[in-house]
Amino acid sequence: MSKTAVITGASTGIGRGSALQLAKDGFDLVLADWDAEEGEKTAEMCRNEGIDATFMYADMGVEEEAEKVMQLAKDKFSKVDFYLNNQGVTHDPKLLHEITEDEARYTIHSNIMGTFFGLKYMLRIMLEQESGHIVLVSSSSGIRSETGFGMYSATKHAVVGLAQDAAMEYASKNIRVNTICPGGIMTGMTQKIGKYMMEHQFVQPKSAAGLLRDGGLGQVDEVTGLVSFLASEKSAFMTGAILSVDGGNTL
Repeated sequence: MSKTAVITGASTGIGRGSALQLAKDGFDLVLADWDAEEGEKTAEMCRNEGIDATFMYADMGVEEEAEKVMQLAKDKFSKVDFYLNNQGVTHDPKLLHEITEDEARYTIHSNIMGTFFGLKYMLRIMLEQESGHIVLVSSSSGIRSETGFGMYSATKHAVVGLAQDAAMEYASKNIRVNTICPGGIMTGMTQKIGKYMMEHQFVQPKSAAGLLRDGGLGQVDEVTGLVSFLASEKSAFMTGAILSVDGGNTL
């Protein structure tokens, strides 16, 4: 029987790369995102690898929509082996006193509530089947401070907190929960932020660059390789881990 996985935030970047990697690893997939056009493209790319991939539009920050994604996975598959919670947004770089209420609420909606609702309903599935592995995608901003990204950093710290709590609460139920904290990875979101910072001459007093490659960015496949490992049995003795993929920028 094929292994199965659910990936949120699957339309682009790390989510799309992870979906393609797990498709190559032989996983059947349920994918979710609020970018339906790109999400359908991701599903088609995965099906070209010879696996079953279904895309569902969802705003994971809306509880009913998050529940529907997990119910779809439960209905399609007799068992969900792996869940990658990857959806997330950021705000334009600005100091805390400049962040608007709408920007704050938007970031909380996706990064905290979206993570919580996905985690909540996937845990119910895995409790019923008495096994499973969950990986929450946080950020290097979730384990360090980063000038200009106060609300983003706060929400990504919350993702780490949710993962740590879940790892503790469900270890006895044969459910493992780990966290990936990517740093500067070459994605559309990273490029958009970089362009904004250049146009607005926003300078961070503390560099976000890593130690490797003269502070250059990492590539998506350097994160998805870790996802592949975590989705395999080789990670069976890991839970509660916080795994940085950032070129050393949290040192």
